[in-house]
Amino acid sequence: MSFDIEGLQRKVLARYPFFGSVIAGLEYEESDRVRTTAGDGKTVFFNPEWLSGLSLDGQVFALAHEVCHAAFQHVRRSRGRDPIIWKKATDAVVNQLLKRDGLPLPPYAIDFPEAIDYDAEGYYEILMEEKLAMDLIEGNMQRPEGPGSGEGGQEPGGTETGQDEDDHSMWEEAAEQEQKELEEKEEELLDQLQKIQEMIQDPQDRDLPREEQEEPGQDQDEKEAEEALISQKVSQAGNDVDPDVRNIGQIGSAGPILDWRMILRDTVNYGVDWSMEHAVLEDGIVRPILEERPMPETEIVLDTSWSVDDELLRNFLRECRNILQRSRVWAGCFDTVFYGFHEIRTEEDIEQMPLEGGGGTDFNAAAGAFSLRVDNRIIFTDGEADMPGEALDAVWMVYGDKAIDPPGGRVIHITEEQLERLRGRV
Repeated sequence: MSFDIEGLQRKVLARYPFFGSVIAGLEYEESDRVRTTAGDGKTVFFNPEWLSGLSLDGQVFALAHEVCHAAFQHVRRSRGRDPIIWKKATDAVVNQLLKRDGLPLPPYAIDFPEAIDYDAEGYYEILMEEKLAMDLIEGNMQRPEGPGSGEGGQEPGGTETGQDEDDHSMWEEAAEQEQKELEEKEEELLDQLQKIQEMIQDPQDRDLPREEQEEPGQDQDEKEAEEALISQKVSQAGNDVDPDVRNIGQIGSAGPILDWRMILRDTVNYGVDWSMEHAVLEDGIVRPILEERPMPETEIVLDTSWSVDDELLRNFLRECRNILQRSRVWAGCFDTVFYGFHEIRTEEDIEQMPLEGGGGTDFNAAAGAFSLRVDNRIIFTDGEADMPGEALDAVWMVYGDKAIDPPGGRVIHITEEQLERLRGRV
């Protein structure tokens, strides 16, 4: 029979409306280079002669299968994995989801019923364990029926004629290209940051707050009193010296200094691709529900020591507001001690967060504040202190010209030129 690719798109959309943005965002291209169908996460390629030979249900299944690969980002998630085993695992999981939803499974398709209980990563591990076990056996052995073999003694991933249900040859190339593009963007961003001159403020001027710098005519008693106060502040927590919480007024708003999509690690839990837990019955068909993907989680510690003035602290908080658009956020303050995290759900939470501190600076306190439950850890600081003793996987946002070399993590300097540009938009 013939086929209508736009009509097939509408049929898949009617069955899976939550894939609407994916279906609309993909390109669809006829190609004689593929035997069946193929995809690279951006384009669905299909062999018109092969597709025409399928029933209408078979055509819908073939297109829905490729849409699922794109929706679940199987190309991106394939990096670092055995491509043959990953292909088989993803096909097995997707096919069971489509089968459970009522689409007839074509005779050429992989059909491993137990795959319905796993996500792609989980089933991949099962197949890898079996592959490793088989590799230990000397000689040529027929694979047993089950996860590691096709049905009826077929070779893994195909039919008795060797016909794959879809062609994954583009996956590895697409994943490598995506990784290369990400690395190039990151390198370009770092090069731009390094080329911009660092803050013009003399670090010696920051050793003392402006109101505590030496003024002509001060007598010896005043100097000694100031030195004693400075010594006390440097050695103690701010709330021991001055228990009042800092009030810096309105923080204002500005665009992000950095593209946080490039920096924040995506900690989405792929354990749930497609959930039947809250499935609904429509027109006699059980419709699975695509669960909302959780956002990445980020913990932020803000340097509120006495060398960080109010304007700098406002800059810290403005960038926290921008991070909030990309991640769930917990934020807290530190000087020589850490004052605890506050969950930041709204911009108002940032405005109302208590800004405790004002004493010396101890980066060991900052390092010890982070939990193990998140992958994104960020320290906002002017860098004026000794580095922590133990390695810390964190992003160090250093506002100023203080060169730091922490044991682990990544350092990004924010220059005065960048800050002045942002102030003009506050």
